[in-house]
Amino acid sequence: MNAIEKASAAQVQAAIPVNSTWVSANAGSGKTRVLTNRVARLLLAGCPPQKILCLTYTKAAAAEMQNRLFGSLGAWAMKPDAELRTELETLGEVDLDADQLRLARTLFARALETPGGLKIQTIHSFCAGILRRFPLEAGVSPQFVEMEERQAKQLRAEILEEIAIENGAVFDGIAWHLTGDDTEGLLDGILKLRASFGVFDADAVAAALDHVVGLTDEGILTAVMQGVSDGDIDLLAAAMAAGAATDQKHSIKIYQGMKVGASAALDLYETVFLKLDGEPRVGSFPTKKVKDA
Repeated sequence: MNAIEKASAAQVQAAIPVNSTWVSANAGSGKTRVLTNRVARLLLAGCPPQKILCLTYTKAAAAEMQNRLFGSLGAWAMKPDAELRTELETLGEVDLDADQLRLARTLFARALETPGGLKIQTIHSFCAGILRRFPLEAGVSPQFVEMEERQAKQLRAEILEEIAIENGAVFDGIAWHLTGDDTEGLLDGILKLRASFGVFDADAVAAALDHVVGLTDEGILTAVMQGVSDGDIDLLAAAMAAGAATDQKHSIKIYQGMKVGASAALDLYETVFLKLDGEPRVGSFPTKKVKDA
């Protein structure tokens, strides 16, 4: 048995309607064909069309499956016995009698006459149908409609435009996170995390970040300096002013830090005492001349 024959045999096995089957395969390898054949064999086995439900991910896949299924059933209605028997045998249906062949020819009409038609739907459409049956339990309006992706994209653009017109400060904050003219990436990210954009709880955020609630810049500066007095800082700045060129630059920043507010002082002291990666300057800082002073 070659590879093609093995694949066909596997598809026939997967389409046996009495089996519970999981199929995993690459695109274009025949998954839709297996599902279509499975539905056809269910109908051949006498299952009422209204009892069959097929779910796909996209509308295109649902339409493709319906077209294939109705194409097959319509062809069966017109084939002579010999050709019909041969085609059904390729599905795995063998030893069919005359009554079963007559049934196969009626399946197209039965499928068309089924109230509501064969249920080949997308997952989204199926879920929407359930919500419409139980709107009160789901907490939705009975008149809700599903929004297409194109409509959602247009609505997001309109809302962003309203924000830009009515609240420039908010839009400026959003603009910092945009690249180029495309806003879709950022807006999609916000929508995916929309559950996190509930009532802002500063205490919960602070706890999650291990921050002390109510901590101010002044409190942070006091904690950072760990009891070092202004006199100690002044002595350090004076010693560094007499050191090498780098020490002198740092001395100026220390003096500036003593004259400004806590927030600005923290920024200045950070450039003096910390490296770019946030680690403390050690070893060659300050220079030996300053250390010996």
